[in-house]
Amino acid sequence: MFSNYLKIAFRVLWRNKIYVVLNVVGLGFAIACCILSYLNYNYRENFDRNHPHTEQIYRLNSMRVIDGSTQSWGVVPLPLAEAMARETAGAERIARLSSAAVVVKTGQYTFDEQIHYADKTLFDFFNFPIKYGNLSGFDQSNQIIISEAFADKYFPKQIPVGQSLTLISSGGKPEIYTVAAVTQQIPGNSSIQFNIITSFKYGLAHGQLAPDDWANPSLITTFVELKNANASHFVKTNLNPYVALHNRNRSEWPIAGFTLEPFSSIAASSDIDMPGYVYGSQLTSNPRGILVIVPAIMSLFILLITCFNFTNISIAFASSRLKEIGIRKVMGGYKRQLIWQFLTENIVLCLLAAAIALLFVHLLLPTVNQLTGIDLSPDYSRDYALWLFLLCIPAVSAIFSGLYPAVYVSSFQPLLILKGKTALGAANRFTHFLMISQFSLSCFALVVGIVMSQNASFQQKVDFGYAINELAVVEINNPQEYRVFSQTIQQNPEIKSVAGSVQQIGDGTYTQTAQVENIKIQTQVAQVGGEGYLNTMGIRLLQGRHFHNTDVDASILVNETFLQRLQIKQPLGQQVTLDSMHYTIVGVVNDYKEYGLHGLVPPCVLRMAKPDEYKFMVVRTDKDKLPQVTKYLQAAWHQLVPNIPYRGYLQSDLIEKEIRMTQAFKSIAFFLAIITLLLSASGLFAQISLNIDKKSKEIGIRKVLGASILQIIGLVNREFIRILLIAFVIGSTLGYLFTSKFIFQVIYQYHPAAGPVPYISTFFIMLLCCSAIIGTRVFHAARANPIDRLRAE
Repeated sequence: MFSNYLKIAFRVLWRNKIYVVLNVVGLGFAIACCILSYLNYNYRENFDRNHPHTEQIYRLNSMRVIDGSTQSWGVVPLPLAEAMARETAGAERIARLSSAAVVVKTGQYTFDEQIHYADKTLFDFFNFPIKYGNLSGFDQSNQIIISEAFADKYFPKQIPVGQSLTLISSGGKPEIYTVAAVTQQIPGNSSIQFNIITSFKYGLAHGQLAPDDWANPSLITTFVELKNANASHFVKTNLNPYVALHNRNRSEWPIAGFTLEPFSSIAASSDIDMPGYVYGSQLTSNPRGILVIVPAIMSLFILLITCFNFTNISIAFASSRLKEIGIRKVMGGYKRQLIWQFLTENIVLCLLAAAIALLFVHLLLPTVNQLTGIDLSPDYSRDYALWLFLLCIPAVSAIFSGLYPAVYVSSFQPLLILKGKTALGAANRFTHFLMISQFSLSCFALVVGIVMSQNASFQQKVDFGYAINELAVVEINNPQEYRVFSQTIQQNPEIKSVAGSVQQIGDGTYTQTAQVENIKIQTQVAQVGGEGYLNTMGIRLLQGRHFHNTDVDASILVNETFLQRLQIKQPLGQQVTLDSMHYTIVGVVNDYKEYGLHGLVPPCVLRMAKPDEYKFMVVRTDKDKLPQVTKYLQAAWHQLVPNIPYRGYLQSDLIEKEIRMTQAFKSIAFFLAIITLLLSASGLFAQISLNIDKKSKEIGIRKVLGASILQIIGLVNREFIRILLIAFVIGSTLGYLFTSKFIFQVIYQYHPAAGPVPYISTFFIMLLCCSAIIGTRVFHAARANPIDRLRAE
């Protein structure tokens, strides 16, 4: 019987190629989106699965109380590990991990890299397979282990073991290291990543202070292996005495206690969008919130719309098979047999769609990998869950989208079918509901996409309160570099001005508590140069004066928000306490958008920095000359300081992530709109065809009586125009609520007024697209010879 169902299904589908193409292509694309969403979820869900047997491995976290809330931080003071090794029972072994910036010098070229310092026990705790060499010399001085990718970069087509490498630490002193081993490529979804790693004992990470000195400011990642799960409470209790010891020596970074976090939960606590987020982690983060939820929701929307479309087309297609259904029932066919016949056809279509989906995945994967920055390539040979997913999605889609049409069509009475009195689809509220849902989602996505386009244009023109698009920033290592480099580049006539700072606005400012009388607030503080810095940055002085040379430890400049939050009406001469230090306000600057458009302008304080403390150099030029000046800065740097890489960026790069997120929002919304609009239009095409078949006799009679083509078109389209208008109202309302109540209140604090343009544009786009797609079908029906229609009746 199943073989018979299958043969009939293939014959029927072969005779109706348009129906097959509409369903297979649409459903195939939807399944492809679901597969890509699954691969993204699976990549993040399998974080750290490359490290087996870590049940007794824990990370030591510090607990801090900030602004009245308790936060967990993924680092602990450096001396804590040695104190635990000496005294704390319950901990079997300890592995420390830290990192620092280092310069790799090879020939005449220099490159910025990160070097990691670790105890050898790290390789016992976790799985880092060795490709070349061994770990026997890891604890020896000046021995390093490098990753496979690092080896390919610096030692192409060579065996790296035994090779020498020159590393220059932050102190500027070159050190020659020998490669002891090369690890196999570490998976991207691993919390612990490194390119260069050496012994913690002989590393360059500790500076001048001893590692057991509690005044040492270093904060490191520390892993602990416990004897058993019950030992965690005992270990935490034994660590409590060190809290007071740390706070006495590091009052600027107080802690409230220590906790143990299982290694298995670290990947789940590294996403700031998710509950249980751990601050300050030095490990690779695993963003699971919006980066997983948004693709999943989008894929489900597309799949749902495709299933709606599948259902509508199935019902429309059944109108041409009514006599077949009637004859099969007269000949003794049961209802369940007809249901199985229709479901078999749907399953065949869905399996074809699954095959097409794999092709779509292959075509879309390079673009998705580029957008996400991770490799989501499926492993068909080992990922059995993917095959199960690939089978379940078509099966569920076939049942979800095909069950209703199968039950609905098979329920007709054969006598009424053969007499031609069956009104298939007449007043079918369910199909109308499906079409309204489809087009509502299309209108919603179009409104969001147009609003985000307006927002992207607004970002390019908005006043950030300073010359963000005219600035290049260069990181400086010492006062001599600043003096020599600034004197050299100021000879370039394209450079308007040069200034220095300790913290650069938007990058590296720190938080302090400001107090005036009984009012306390958290404020962002930056140590900057004098008048030259403000002029270079384009920050305007609204009241008072610029810094004088005597203002280093006595005076501050504040912004307008600072005055509003502390309710200061006469700012000049006002005394302000910043973490127990007293300062006098000598000037007020305008509010500048340090955090772009996402966050409200915070209270800001500018302190004067000494020239020998500068860590950043700010260079201002015309916006159109900025690329040319940046190349000049790089060339001048390499000529003056050949042993240190050029570390520079554009000030506008600080909001690049914000701009990319805006573009991503816009692209996702338009992508969803186009897909759902095309799918909805194909469903509408099927419904128009059904309506024409249903009104075939009426159309013929009206034409014989003199009805015009326009009247016929109005007759066929009347109910669909009503559906489109309802969908437009629902979709536009949802789009308005989503953009105004979520995007422009939660994500973007500064945004343009949307106005009526998104809604008018959405209406005309939907109207034009639908008219273009279904117009030819209706026009053809209106021009058909009425005699042919009446003869068929």
